[in-house]
Formats: sequence, C-alpha cells, structure tokens
Amino acid sequence: MRLAICLLSLLYGCVFTPPQILYQSDLTASSQQAKSEEERYVVEDGGGITYRLEGLRIKVEPMSDEALNGLFPEDSAKGRFSTNPYTYGDWVDPVLGYTPKRFTVFRVSVINDIYAKVLFDPLKPLLYTDRGDVLHSYGIPSFSPHQSFERYYRAIRGQSGNEFYRFDLRMGNVRSSAFLQDQMVFKGESYSGLLTFDPMDEEVKQARLVIEDFVLKFDASDQPLETIDIIFEFDQQIEKRKVSQAEAGAQ
Repeated sequence: MRLAICLLSLLYGCVFTPPQILYQSDLTASSQQAKSEEERYVVEDGGGITYRLEGLRIKVEPMSDEALNGLFPEDSAKGRFSTNPYTYGDWVDPVLGYTPKRFTVFRVSVINDIYAKVLFDPLKPLLYTDRGDVLHSYGIPSFSPHQSFERYYRAIRGQSGNEFYRFDLRMGNVRSSAFLQDQMVFKGESYSGLLTFDPMDEEVKQARLVIEDFVLKFDASDQPLETIDIIFEFDQQIEKRKVSQAEAGAQ
C-alpha cells in the first residue's frame, strides 16, 4: 500500500507540478550570412533575413513558439486540448518536463514594388540541416504532395464530437495564417503567410532554407518566364536546463 501511495504521489506530481526544465529553441539568421558580402541580403535585428532585388523584397522570419502562441492566444491556453495548429500551446509534456516544438515555422513576406506580378509556391521550399535532413514544407489539403496539415491532424484526431470540433478549429487557423498556394503578388502589393516544416532535431546547429523557382516574370499565357532560387541560412540554439520549482513556477 505504501508503495502504491508513493507511485501515485510521483504520478500526480508529474501532472500537476510546474515544469522542472527550462527549454528554449532559437532560430536566427546565420552569422555567416550576416557577414556575407552579398548586398542582396539584409539581416534583420529580430533574426530574420530579407533578400532584395530592385523593386522586390522577400523577407523570411523564424517564428518562435511564443510568437506563434501570440497569434492564437485563446487556442494556445487549453493545455492538451490547445488548438493552435503550429504549437502544443501551454501543454507541458509530463515526461520531458517542458513543451516540445511541434513544427519549424517561418513567416514569409513578399513586397512587390515594380514587377507586374510575382509568385512564391509554398510547396517548393526545402529545409536542409547540417545533419543531412531534407524537410519538405507542409501543404494544407490531404492531397498535398509531401506533408499535409489535414493528414497530420486527421492522424491524431479521435472519434468524439469534441475531437472533430478541435480538428476544424486547427484547420481554420491554418487556412487563415499559412502562405497560400497560387497567391499572385501584383505590383504595389505585399503578401505574407506562414511556411511550416517538421521540427528540426535538437542536435541541428545550422539550417538552410532554399526557396526554389520564385517566379519574377510570366509569359502571355501565364507560364513562368523568369525564376530565381533564393537561399536563407539560419543558426539554431537550444537551451535546456533544470530549474527550481520557484523558478519554474515563474515561467
């Protein structure tokens, strides 16, 4: 009986006590790209990178879980029932003692000043890591060629009405925030949205985001006439350390 009580105490302690691990994952513009002599790249103070052509800017900003939770505050404050599609919200993994990353997310912004129209296909980018990983971006519908939010959330959806409701909330949030396909950006306009990949391994130190076939010009039948590939370099830093209950409770 005493052993059972001790085991129950440990179990409930894991569930209800504050996390004992401080975990922070930061993705910022690579120090190498910051020193690059390539004048087309501008490293922003917040860790993002802007690629500049005359009359066109493509800005890529890594999104922290804190920033992503700020986009959907109500959806991120429901524990394990959080419906933020990009994070686990405020849920803490009782085994790990912290909230793990669900995805690697970037905000991509296209500002077009002089081109008739340009096009970024959010299904074409690839994320390469220094561990040899090659990650494909997420599309929204189930028929997306590589990764799919719909397939991802269907796979973990239960059969209750509440589960279907949470699935619909997540998918609605994705559709309202992701960088959508076939989104032409016309002269004098700008457009931004989120670009999502699987989470990178914690051992990854450097990552390269390659945007392939960004369309600058079209022919008379709207077929791509001129395209470019753009490379963005990032560094990843992971901080993970044990903290006291008082410090953890203040997080």
